[in-house]
Amino acid sequence: MVYTTPMERPMVTFTEQEKKVLDDCIRTLHRLDSPFASIVSSRVRDVEQLAEIVDRAPSPNTDLFHKKKGRNKDTLAKKLLKHGLGHVVDLPTKTVLGHGLTVSKLHLFGLLMKLISTGEELGEYKETIEKEYNDLLFKLMAEDLYTSIVSDQKIDARWVTKAAHELITMWDLRTSEYVESFGLALRDLWKARHTLVPVLGTLLGTIEIMKISALLPPIWIDFLAHAAENEEIGFSLEEFLFDLRYEELALLRLKMAEMNVGVIDRNTAYEMVGKSEPTHNELHVALDLYKSFMGRQHTAKMRSYRNEEGPKRSLEEYFVIYLLSLQK
Repeated sequence: MVYTTPMERPMVTFTEQEKKVLDDCIRTLHRLDSPFASIVSSRVRDVEQLAEIVDRAPSPNTDLFHKKKGRNKDTLAKKLLKHGLGHVVDLPTKTVLGHGLTVSKLHLFGLLMKLISTGEELGEYKETIEKEYNDLLFKLMAEDLYTSIVSDQKIDARWVTKAAHELITMWDLRTSEYVESFGLALRDLWKARHTLVPVLGTLLGTIEIMKISALLPPIWIDFLAHAAENEEIGFSLEEFLFDLRYEELALLRLKMAEMNVGVIDRNTAYEMVGKSEPTHNELHVALDLYKSFMGRQHTAKMRSYRNEEGPKRSLEEYFVIYLLSLQK
């Protein structure tokens, strides 16, 4: 395969872990004479063919006209931060195709997830399949978060440039320095969210309850200490914990004051706003988290556009900004 510059690296279609679990699953399906063996194999070939097309697309860091002051990661980052991200027609071809590749891989592992739930054939691979599926979801989430940060033209901080560099790396190689640590940290918080019984009272009280949880790793404890100094981050934490919008939580506090109630749990909170508690799929924990993130992220951006009260970012975005700000 030919690359336009000696510095370019080929994009990895499947990681070693992804390739191993796919090979193991296909081998098992063939051994059991399952009709899904050929289906999964065909899907793998489709992804590989798409990856070849993505890999042939020009790198976002490459100047096709070979100018002396051509495009590189630094110049592209500066352009993104100056002009923002426009419509899809303005994005590099490799960006659009690469995003589709990640989604295609997600659907491939999603198929394996469905096979797990409908039979015992792939039961022994359940944990590894879930991990690869979840990692792909977190890559999509990270790309969304980097895009959101870079698109916010009101920000002027060192970590914004770092976010731009990470986004460009994802465009080029479909990976990022922080995806693994970010994904692991989010899984820990989501697990704590379902294990703990959070209570709604004072904002500081909510943060303190999370800080004393033995389920959380040190990075979250440090982040929550930072959150205690920022009211908006605290409100985004409440949205994450209760899966209710800031506006609903504000209404709850008014009702609590009227009823002279100091604290309430999650179940009572849903009852008081007339909502049923969301159901969660144990087989798709990360997907539940991703859907929750997308809803909260969209609502936060609408508040920002309208200059309304409440958090202007999701908890995940605040957390990524915190991680980026730690880098020297």
